[in-house]
Formats: sequence, structure tokens, C-alpha cells
Amino acid sequence: MRRLLQLVVVGLIFYNCTSKKTELVLLGTVHDPVQNFTPDSLYNILTRIKPDLILFEVDSSFFTNEFKFKKTWGSNENIATVKYMNNFKVDVRPYEFTGRNEYRIKIGSRPTDSKASKLLDSLYRNNLLNDLDKKTYETFLKVNDSLNSFAYLCAKAFNNSETDRIAKIRQEFQYKKLLNIMSEYPIFSNTYYKKNDNDSISYLEGYKKASEFWDLRNQTMSKNILHFVSEYDGSRIVVLNGYFHRYYLNLLIKPKQEEMGFVVKEFYEY
Repeated sequence: MRRLLQLVVVGLIFYNCTSKKTELVLLGTVHDPVQNFTPDSLYNILTRIKPDLILFEVDSSFFTNEFKFKKTWGSNENIATVKYMNNFKVDVRPYEFTGRNEYRIKIGSRPTDSKASKLLDSLYRNNLLNDLDKKTYETFLKVNDSLNSFAYLCAKAFNNSETDRIAKIRQEFQYKKLLNIMSEYPIFSNTYYKKNDNDSISYLEGYKKASEFWDLRNQTMSKNILHFVSEYDGSRIVVLNGYFHRYYLNLLIKPKQEEMGFVVKEFYEY
């Protein structure tokens, strides 16, 4: 009996040491080609990682029933992924919020959010914000410029914890602090946009819905990613995501590593 128990313990230790842990790479990207990040740049990163699964930042409407792209387009991600699919065995799956753009139009957050942003910028340019709000808006512009500047550097520049920290600050300014400014000026609640269903929504309410959708979208994406982590146990998974999302996905996904038996890695660890 004692010998049997020893064999069971040894077997468990051997299993834990030899079983392959799922590896997840949250690979921040720039959607449009720029000098230092092109489809070839991304393709070369994929060949280094050698993923079993690529999660693509679109919903299922972009794929056939066999998970082939219904069409191709000029983004870094699409060109690089199609090239990788043609040269290596890999599964590709969507993980985006289903009907993202249609949903935003339906609830009135689009194009109301951009209209509200332009109105706020106009108030700032015409010196119609109070001193505190002016300072808040100027800080947002500086953080925004800083975050966008990383897109023109190499991929490592927008795949690190410092860039994630700046992205978090930037998004909190956009969806929380700017919303707070808008709530102080009646013009945002008294200016309306007429939706396709002939209902009207104020700029303030539309921007608020955009803020709420930022959270909902990232939460949905994270939930879908974790679904594939479970489905593709022991695999190497690359999640292609615009690098503004990386901080949010990391915040929701990293705490699940021990519980679900996977590890989050950076592309430059390969």
C-alpha cells in the first residue's frame, strides 16, 4: 500500500512537471502600417512565437464557417495573419464584441461620442472652459500624444508595462474625466443627435454610453479570450489587440493565471 502511494505521488509530480502549460501572448498592435510596424514586422513576430491559435480582434461575421476570412483588407493584422495561415498550421478565431459598430450606432454612442469630443475641443480652443477643466483637458492632450507616439516606434515600445500604464491613464481621462467636464456645461446635455430610429440622444448621454461601452467591450473580449484559454489547453495563443486595449486585458486576465493554469508572456520572451 505504501509503495502504491509512493508511485501515485511520483506520477503526479512527473505529470505536473511535464504537462505543457498554456501560454498566452497579449500582443499589442498598430492597425495601420507605419514605418517601424508593418505586416512583415508582425509576421516575423508570429514566426518567432509559433502560435497554435491566433485570436483576431473582430467578431465571427468576418469569418466563414471554416474560420477563413471572408475578405482581406490592408491592416497589419489581416495581412500578417493571412500570410501566416498560408505558411503554417494555425487556428484563427474571433474574440471581439459581436456587432460592435452596429451596437454603438444603435445605442447612440456613435457618432455622438466624436461629436461631443469635437465640441469639447472647440470650447477649449475658444477659451470657454474654466481653469481647472482647461488644465484637465490639456493633460489629456499631452497623455494622448504620448501614447500615440509609441505607434511610430518598434513593437516592444507598445508592448510593455509602462506603455500599459500610460494607456490606462489616457483611457481614464477620455472616458471618466472628460465626461465629468461635459456634465458641467449645459451645452452637452442640450445638444442632440438624431439616431437612425428617429430617436434623439444628447451629446452628454451619447458620450456616457461610449464610456460604458469601453468597459463592456473589454470585459467581453477578456471573457472570450479566457474561453479559448480553456478550450486550447496546453497551446500557445497569440491575442492580437490594438495596444490601447492591452492594459485592460492584462488587468482582467493576469489574475486568472494560477486558477486556470496558464501563463501570460511577452512576444520578446520567445
